[in-house]
Amino acid sequence: MAKAFDLAVTPWSPLGGGVLTGKYNQPPQTGDEQGRLVNPAFGTISERNLAIAQVVSEVATEIGHTPSQVALAWLHAQNGVIIPIIGARKLTQFQDNLASLNITLSPEHLQRLNEVSQIELGFPHDFLQSDVIRDRLFGGTFNTIENHRI
Repeated sequence: MAKAFDLAVTPWSPLGGGVLTGKYNQPPQTGDEQGRLVNPAFGTISERNLAIAQVVSEVATEIGHTPSQVALAWLHAQNGVIIPIIGARKLTQFQDNLASLNITLSPEHLQRLNEVSQIELGFPHDFLQSDVIRDRLFGGTFNTIENHRI
């Protein structure tokens, strides 16, 4: 939505309360009564978020940087005006975060990170994006409409 309206975004906690640093992918891990991982600041950590953190850590290892730097570099690589609210608690964390400004991720790395973190919009978005529904909504003319956003 921000892209569509050309709005700036100021993401709070761009490292997901430490999840994207990879620290919750490593033992020891704190669990709740059902054995699910728990981030003390944000609660239960989903399998999806752990999977994202895993890919961030893999890319970091491949390019020789920290997961925090990779996560922030991915954020900087997005289109639009993005001003992350950094929540570093120590000077070393802040310096590590700032070093992300010197990283350019390859198209392959960006694609991997985009794919693992892509949000599933679900119904009605997926329904309305289907070719059959578009064809019906536009009276069979959707493919003839010039769309400057595509």
